[in-house]
Amino acid sequence: MSRRVKLTQMILTMIAIALVGTLFLGGMVGGRNRDQPASPTRPGEVTPSAVPEGERMPGIPVKPIAEHEVMDFDIATPNADRQLDYEPQGEPSVDFLDGLGEYEEYATQVVEWEDCASDRAQCATVLVPLDWEDPAGDAIEIAVTRVPGGDSSRGPLFVNPGGPGFGGQSMALSLAGHWQNFDTYGWDPRGTGESTHVVCGTFEETEEMILLDGSPDDAAEDEALRQGSIDFAQQCRDGSGKLLDHLTTIDVVRDLDLLRHLVGADELNYVGVSYGTYVGAMYAQLFPDTTGRLVLDAAVEITDREPTPQVAGFELALNNFIDWCAGSDLCDLGDDATEIRADVDDMLTRLDERPIEVGGGRQLTQTLAALGIAVFLYEDDAAYRTLAQYLGEAIAGDGEGLLMAADLYNGRAPNRYDTPLYAFPAMGCVDGVDEGADAAADMWRETFGDAPVMAPHMGMSYACEFWTADSAPQLKLTGEGAPPILVVGTTGDSATPYEQAVSMAEQLESGTLLTLEGAGHGAVSGDNQCIADAVDKFLYEGTPPADGKRC
Repeated sequence: MSRRVKLTQMILTMIAIALVGTLFLGGMVGGRNRDQPASPTRPGEVTPSAVPEGERMPGIPVKPIAEHEVMDFDIATPNADRQLDYEPQGEPSVDFLDGLGEYEEYATQVVEWEDCASDRAQCATVLVPLDWEDPAGDAIEIAVTRVPGGDSSRGPLFVNPGGPGFGGQSMALSLAGHWQNFDTYGWDPRGTGESTHVVCGTFEETEEMILLDGSPDDAAEDEALRQGSIDFAQQCRDGSGKLLDHLTTIDVVRDLDLLRHLVGADELNYVGVSYGTYVGAMYAQLFPDTTGRLVLDAAVEITDREPTPQVAGFELALNNFIDWCAGSDLCDLGDDATEIRADVDDMLTRLDERPIEVGGGRQLTQTLAALGIAVFLYEDDAAYRTLAQYLGEAIAGDGEGLLMAADLYNGRAPNRYDTPLYAFPAMGCVDGVDEGADAAADMWRETFGDAPVMAPHMGMSYACEFWTADSAPQLKLTGEGAPPILVVGTTGDSATPYEQAVSMAEQLESGTLLTLEGAGHGAVSGDNQCIADAVDKFLYEGTPPADGKRC
């Protein structure tokens, strides 16, 4: 995955975050006076917002985007195969709203809170410019949930579960009260959830794409995968229109800065997980003046270094599972790690030629089986028994368990797929650059040595290579001028290899690294008391642990 923006390596991380939601938590400590309890409005009341006097307008970076240093990936022809000239068919399904006209109008809009989801939660919708450089143009909606906590004296606390492509409103509900006296806020970033979101093809068209062989063995299979990616990209442009051109993380954090202002926080204090670490790092880059206490857990790669292949993390997690299985009475797959690994590999190889028939006319394919396994590799050993059961069933010819896990991974429901399946590539592809389809195939094969079981079977994607939108500027994220930023990494993280947390902490000028020696994707919401104490002290008092602290 050399020379492409590192976020795009996460094209296989579309785990249904709700499935492992306890791993993903986030928070913001607002800029209110912490000695005085805040007074959140009651349902039905409104929050008027004042224009900041003598300060920059919310959503407008401290310095223009064009003045930031960019990374050079030394690509002769960036995005060589993207369909940038594709003309959409018909009218998009996305509804765009009339813009408010000026930045001041967005900054002074009235936010009306209403009951939602539970007796504790309140919901609202705010407007943001579709194109932040054109406030007089169309607008889109951003959905927000808040849950008042305690006496609210520590102010707003925003949460982001990662993805990209996942909304954060449900995360606010699940994490409310995790830190005392914070009002927990979650928002669905543009393109996701209940905000103005990406729309792609029909269920049948998406199903056809999902069933493509992601690990092509010959020219015919490779051509089918390429054509399927071409069709999918066109379907998303047909359904989403110009929304696809305004889904970068730069856009997301500009929205977030407006939200920060609208809820009355002088500073953004934040915990983001996985892709949420990219959101946090980007915020610190563009808005260091209002950056508060950022906790970035399970970091993506933000540097221009050669990244650790993500699939190598899945291979590490698979090996950890196999070692547990070989020595545990709770696993029926055998007592020899080498044989267990060979059995799993053989099962996945057989599925490439002969998928397992499952009820309802469905099939467990090689690609779907590998994705189903990956669901459980996001977890620590708490998921091992179920993974052992489903693997044993698949080896014996019953694919129902792994197919169910793959459906969760892909967000498949009866007759529909959830928005993250579409929002993930829509957001990830515009955040990255690529070298074209041929280079993507070569880079996939280069990972086989790092992940001899998972890489060949999980396969690859041409989604970005044939996308219909261009890339954002590839900003070098250093967070110059921002206060201390806490970066948390887990040594056995399957989805975002630990090395990425190390490099993020090094590149962010105020970055401090906190390490959990263990497994699982994300550490902050786990049960490690050492991690909890360090994060609490940082969020409550602003004091980061010693750089390099290990738990």
